[in-house]
Amino acid sequence: MRMDVRKKVLPNGLVVVSEAMPQLRSVSLGVWVRSGSRVEGAGHTGISHFIEHLLFKGTRTRSAAAIAAAIDSVGGELNAFTEKEYVGYYARVMDRHLPLAFELLSDIVLRPTFPAREIERERNVIFEEINMIEDSPQELVLDMHLEHFWKGHPLGRPISGTKETVAAISRADVRRFFREHYTAGNILVAVAGNVSHRKVQALAERHFSALAPGAAADAGAVPEACPGRRVRRKRHLEQTHLCLGTVSPPVVSGERYAAYLLSSVLGGGMSSRLFQNIREKRGLVYSIYSMLNLYRDTGSLVVYAGCAPARAGEVVERTLWELRRLKERPVAHGELERARECLKGSIMLGLESSSNRMTHLAQQMMYHGKCQEPEEILKAIDRVTAREIRDLANRLFDPSSFALTALGSGAGAEFGAAPTGA
Repeated sequence: MRMDVRKKVLPNGLVVVSEAMPQLRSVSLGVWVRSGSRVEGAGHTGISHFIEHLLFKGTRTRSAAAIAAAIDSVGGELNAFTEKEYVGYYARVMDRHLPLAFELLSDIVLRPTFPAREIERERNVIFEEINMIEDSPQELVLDMHLEHFWKGHPLGRPISGTKETVAAISRADVRRFFREHYTAGNILVAVAGNVSHRKVQALAERHFSALAPGAAADAGAVPEACPGRRVRRKRHLEQTHLCLGTVSPPVVSGERYAAYLLSSVLGGGMSSRLFQNIREKRGLVYSIYSMLNLYRDTGSLVVYAGCAPARAGEVVERTLWELRRLKERPVAHGELERARECLKGSIMLGLESSSNRMTHLAQQMMYHGKCQEPEEILKAIDRVTAREIRDLANRLFDPSSFALTALGSGAGAEFGAAPTGA
């Protein structure tokens, strides 16, 4: 599965990268902007996400309805998302419709008009999105956890913002933020599928050459982790929802594969230690898993669990016991091989679609400046040893570095913390 990848930097600084996959009939195009929620000021939290919504509400030549009709007319997909460190706009179409995808996405990203009436309408849509998170305890407890863990840093703020910050964002704020961040030096165009590199570069030059150069966004200071406990009572919840977390290596670290394997062994699936020992053997939870949130200069490893309020204390103690066990004894050969094959399988299976390959291509370029061959990634995973995982666990699982967040109708007393909220 060797990758046929080409990279070109336009005179204005915009990076264009493409991967030819001639076995497909589809092509995926992404415009990636390095302006996620991390680059927002405290008073403008949520503005990157707000702009992502607004770009679909009309350009100088298309209304919102015309944008939808254009992509539907070729049976394609068009969407966007906002993360902490980037915003992505993407289209997936049949290979012969790549020129339309380029024309449509460039129109959306480069020439929005931000109609005042659409700003107010979409503001209300985002309020409903925030309400939806408030009604989803798994999402809410993770937002609470990261807000406390990265206290005072943009990485800790919710991507959608709060109702207060979104309500305060004006049309002038939107236009200013867009003008400062949607520049050639801050954008990467990635294409994967049945494409010609020469055609991709020609289309990129046609549609993006006039974009002002600008500079890459400043990621700001490295956040400091804030250990401790945070508890919020929320009525009408039957379960207590828990997040227990600590720091992890960043996405650019050579230890990232050891971190992925550590998380996989701990709580990465039905055969993981948390699932087997806390759910299957003791029946304390329905859902329990671990996750990694990796950024360019830091990261976090978080365990999530949902359980009956009376069992929350025991679930936390059992989780801490599993963390101690990973520090004390190397992972057994068979268990490590299962985790290794699971991780490799999920990576390789994910790379069999043009949209996932485009995403992989863009993220590799943004964080590493090059695209690793799949075989290189598999070899890097194979090189991780049980000793390296144990050493990493000993560095990460320091009890003084843990942060615990609990959300539920009766949360608080079992953790010795005063609850907040209602």
